[in-house]
Amino acid sequence: MNQVCLIGRITKDIELRNTTNGQGKFVSFTLAVSEYSGQKEITNFIPCFAFNNTAENMARFLSKGSLISVSGRVNVRTSQTDGKYETIVTITADRVNFLESAKNRGSNNSVETNSNINLDSPMQNKTSSIASNNVQTEEIILSEDESILWD
Repeated sequence: MNQVCLIGRITKDIELRNTTNGQGKFVSFTLAVSEYSGQKEITNFIPCFAFNNTAENMARFLSKGSLISVSGRVNVRTSQTDGKYETIVTITADRVNFLESAKNRGSNNSVETNSNINLDSPMQNKTSSIASNNVQTEEIILSEDESILWD
């Protein structure tokens, strides 16, 4: 089974782009994921991709520093440049949850609602508010299995 779950912050603003065949949209983003070894914090910077409605809604609602969780699959490919092989590992997001609201980012205030939005379809006014763990989440779900088209 190829499945990964990560929680981290987006390292730069999201830029929506078209796939090379023009049939869809995607975003590439880097997720800063921290871990602790003893008293030392180690941050890994993980390249990720999301497609179509997920990508559109990420570009619309997220920015640098947004705290999100990403569930998806690991992609590994090799590349040869000047006779040297390089292994490239990326994550394709199947689900993205917003873990804080934009208005509370950077503050220590807790969020009082949990807004779950299925962003599999175009964004409409589909919001439900449920109190749960004082964390706001918005789900983004990819509708189909897509692969990355490399230039």
